[in-house]
Amino acid sequence: MKIGVCTSPDKLQLLSGLGYDYFEASFSWLASLDDSEFSKQSAIVEKYAIAAEACNLFFKGGMKLYAPDQNQDEILKEVAEYADKGFARISAWGGKVAVIGSGGVRAIKEGMTREETDRQFARVLNVCGEVADKYGMVVTVEPLSANECNYIHTVGEGASLARLSGNKSVGVMVDFFHHARNNDSLESMPEYSDRLWHAHYARPLDRRVPEEGDMEHLKICAEALKKCPNVKRVSLECGWSPDIETALALTRPCLEIFKAI
Repeated sequence: MKIGVCTSPDKLQLLSGLGYDYFEASFSWLASLDDSEFSKQSAIVEKYAIAAEACNLFFKGGMKLYAPDQNQDEILKEVAEYADKGFARISAWGGKVAVIGSGGVRAIKEGMTREETDRQFARVLNVCGEVADKYGMVVTVEPLSANECNYIHTVGEGASLARLSGNKSVGVMVDFFHHARNNDSLESMPEYSDRLWHAHYARPLDRRVPEEGDMEHLKICAEALKKCPNVKRVSLECGWSPDIETALALTRPCLEIFKAI
């Protein structure tokens, strides 16, 4: 299994020196860059030869996904255009999987039922999956903790929405921070292994990098991932203390437990 870090190209020299395998970029940031800035960032990626095999932060803030009157056609057209620009860029950096968290954008809106939201979000996922497939990538729904989003909290719920989309390029991922906060079941993860394609890690206590004292939890997570063979990567999505350089150097030996999977 590959080990990566959710960060930006300006940290690639650091990642290279510490032996990380890839980085996870921001999809919405990439989609927002003008062509000149994208070229500058691409030069950094090429220099350090570390691919952005994953991306997160999919939708830009304030983006509209749902239509209360059930007519999403114009919204879906905008989603497709937005996704195409982002996927064209992340695929050029070696992208394989895109994470759709974006809790503020995807949340159930006032006046909408869960059933209405499921139907409309499934259509959004289908559109994103179609564009991802065009660029040889897949998308994964990220279950988020209940205190951060009112919608999709468990791996099972994410897998259900992936299947509802009807698109073979739409799956689910597990973020072990959110997973623990929601008391989701590690034992049930293999039930969704056909759609479970990616993982994030931050220690549940404080969302920072794992240290030696966290080895027991890391072992439990690693054992769960062994039963989910379609997960090929785990990305650190953490707070950095006292700084990213110190944190990544400190945690790197702890992550060897994932390398053998």
